[in-house]
Amino acid sequence: MKEENVNKLNSLFSNLKSEDQKLKESLEKKKSEDDLFIEGFKTLCKNFIDPKMQEFRRMLRQNGFGCKVSFNEEVKNGLGINSQTNIKLQISRNVDSNFYANDKFPHIMFVADKNLKRIVVHQDTIFQNGTGTAALKEQNYTLESLHEDDIEKEILESVENILVNK
Repeated sequence: MKEENVNKLNSLFSNLKSEDQKLKESLEKKKSEDDLFIEGFKTLCKNFIDPKMQEFRRMLRQNGFGCKVSFNEEVKNGLGINSQTNIKLQISRNVDSNFYANDKFPHIMFVADKNLKRIVVHQDTIFQNGTGTAALKEQNYTLESLHEDDIEKEILESVENILVNK
């Protein structure tokens, strides 16, 4: 092969390698940003969201409602379907409900959307009777903008909406 063609190919291979390297570095940077966001969300859950949900849980149980607070890590299955890291307060009309046998209870859930680096709030007011709504609330937050007062307000609004939905 002519030397100029060998040089062209070597240059091409070199460029391809550098493109692959750039892509790999970009993915590693995104992964570390995602990891930092999820770590920040976990800290927010531990320090603020979970204690606030536990307060509501105690009051609801004292008034005859069943409750469960759960923290869930991101889950991916082979089909590409995943659930994002979240913390959820589920509510039942029965104080002795078995939340482990059935996961279909009304709830408020704070969800870490690592792709958009925001925290969204999902509210589900549907009891077993099938009436109500389930949707993301309009307001969303960043790690820096979600404060204790916002957490309490979001939980209170959702608990009111759940309990009013008969």
